[in-house]
Amino acid sequence: MIFLQFLKKHISLLLIIAGAGSIFLVNIVLKATLSDFQYGEYSIFITFLQVCISFGFLGLEQVFLRLSEVSNKQEILTDKKLLRLTLGVGLLFSLLLSLVFSNIFLKIEVAIWLLFLLTFSTSLMMFLYNVARLKKQFVTAQLFNNMWKYLVLVITGLLLLNGTVNTKTLIEIFTYLCIGSAIIFSVYIIKYIPFKFTNSFSLSEIYKYSFHFIISMLTLTIIGFFDRFYIKAMFGSVAFGTYFYLSTIFYFPFALLQGYVGFKELVFFKTNASLPILKKKLIRINFLSVGIAVVIFGTAYVLNNLQIIPAIDFNSSATIIIIFIALGILRINYSMLSSVLGAIGSIKIIRNANIQSLACIVVIFVACWKHLISVEAVAFCILLIWISRIVIWFYNAVRQLKINTI
Repeated sequence: MIFLQFLKKHISLLLIIAGAGSIFLVNIVLKATLSDFQYGEYSIFITFLQVCISFGFLGLEQVFLRLSEVSNKQEILTDKKLLRLTLGVGLLFSLLLSLVFSNIFLKIEVAIWLLFLLTFSTSLMMFLYNVARLKKQFVTAQLFNNMWKYLVLVITGLLLLNGTVNTKTLIEIFTYLCIGSAIIFSVYIIKYIPFKFTNSFSLSEIYKYSFHFIISMLTLTIIGFFDRFYIKAMFGSVAFGTYFYLSTIFYFPFALLQGYVGFKELVFFKTNASLPILKKKLIRINFLSVGIAVVIFGTAYVLNNLQIIPAIDFNSSATIIIIFIALGILRINYSMLSSVLGAIGSIKIIRNANIQSLACIVVIFVACWKHLISVEAVAFCILLIWISRIVIWFYNAVRQLKINTI
C-alpha cells in the first residue's frame, strides 16, 4: 500500500528516470554492437532528434505556454492565431531541418519524406507535452516527452534479439512508430482536452513574445548541439561516435541531475528567493557536483578495467573527459541560476541576459573559429561559452534579487 502511494506520487519523476535510463543503456549497448561508422550515424541521429525536440517549433511552444491559460471550466484558452502560427512554422521548419540533416550530416540513405514526417512528429510531441503540462496532467506530459526514448530502447532490444541491428533499420522502424505515437497523442489531446479559441493578442504582440523565446531557444540549441554537428561534419562519423560515447558516460549523468535541480528549485525560488539562499545553494550544489564527478570517473575507470563497458582510452581521451565533467558541473550551476530567473526574473532582465549571452557566443566563435582544428578544441570552445553563460546568468540573477529587495 505504501509502495503504491509512493509510486502514484512520484510516477512523473520515475518516467523521467526511465526515459533517461533507456537512452543511456542503448547508447552503451550499441557502442559495443555497431561498427564505429554505424555508431557515429546512430549518434548524429539521436542528436538530431534532440534538436527537433528542443527547437523543432522554434520555441513557439514556449510562447503557447506563456500566452495560454486554463479557464474555470478546465478549457485551455489560447489565441487561434498563435496556434496556427505555431503549427505552420513547425511544418516549414521541420522541412528545412530534415533537408539540412539529410544532405549534410546523415550518411545513411533514408527517404526525405520519412525524415520530414519524423521531424514534425517529434516536434509535435513536444508541443503536446506542453499542452498536457498546462493542464497539469504531469504523468501524461512526461509520457509524451519521453516516449521517443522508450521506443529507441524497445526497437534496439528487438533488433538485438533478431540479430539484425543496424542504424538504417533502427531509424526506419523508429520513424514509423514515432509518427504513429504522434497521431495517437494528438487524438488524445483533441478528445480529452477542450480548447477555447480567442483573439486575445494582436499579431505584433505574438511576434514580440515569439522573438524573445526564439532567441532564447536558439542560443541554448547552439551551445547545446553545435559541437556535435561540427565534429560530425568536420571529423567524420567515427570521431563523432567516440565523442558521443564519452559524453554519454561522463556528461549525461549531470544532465539528468540538472533537470531535477531545475524542476525542484524553480518552485522553491518563487517564494524563497534571496541572495544569501542562492549563494548557499550554489556552494552545496558544487560540492555535490564534484562528488558526483569523482563517482562517475571512478565507476567508469573500474568498469573499463573490468571490460564491462566498451573500451575507453583514458590517456588519449583525458582532455575530452575533463571538459565533459567541467561542462556537467557548469550545467548544474546554470540550472540553479536559471531557476532563479525563471521564478522571479522580469522580462527585461531575462531578455538582457539572452542578448548578452548571444553576444558572447558570437565573440567566442569569432575568436576560436580558426583554431577549431581538433575535437578537443571544439569541446574547449563550448566550455568557454558555458562559462560566459554562467557568469551572465549569475550577474543577472544577483541583479534581480537586489532589485526585489529594494
